[in-house]
Amino acid sequence: MTRQEIIDLCGKAAREAQIRDDVCSRSTLIGLKAYFDWIGDDMIRASMNLCGGAGGSSGTCGTFTAGLLAVGLKYNVPLADELKKPELQEINAGMFNKFRDEYLAVMGTTLCPEFQKKVFGRSYIFTDPVDSEAYWKIEDHAEKCADVVEKATRMIAAFLLDNEVPGKQEAVQ
Repeated sequence: MTRQEIIDLCGKAAREAQIRDDVCSRSTLIGLKAYFDWIGDDMIRASMNLCGGAGGSSGTCGTFTAGLLAVGLKYNVPLADELKKPELQEINAGMFNKFRDEYLAVMGTTLCPEFQKKVFGRSYIFTDPVDSEAYWKIEDHAEKCADVVEKATRMIAAFLLDNEVPGKQEAVQ
């Protein structure tokens, strides 16, 4: 597959999952798993809790937190290696900072309420029953969120394809 075909595959799978399930974080990882088979079912299952701005708290977008999980799984050095050589933690921090910066450059924010303002014209606080009910009454919210999920998943797939970590493979000798 070409780079573009991989990105398209991931984006399409994420979009379909978002429209079907309406769970941004999980849909992002389902999309990524369409190509990156090292993303496990346990991580996808656990990522359900990141939707709605991290646990329905209207905070950090589920696509961003799911992307951080994928980036961490691919690039973070194993804990045993880091404990032997604490300076290796810089590899982890370097990659999540690079990911954050690229995500912000492409998506404009990491916050669920900010995406909601762009997509729906206002934000919704999911811990407020009135706001939450109003959000769920938006007939096409899953489709509109699918646009965000697809764009983010495409960006994350490109990041995973395009970045290598110097020093990770030879972490502990």
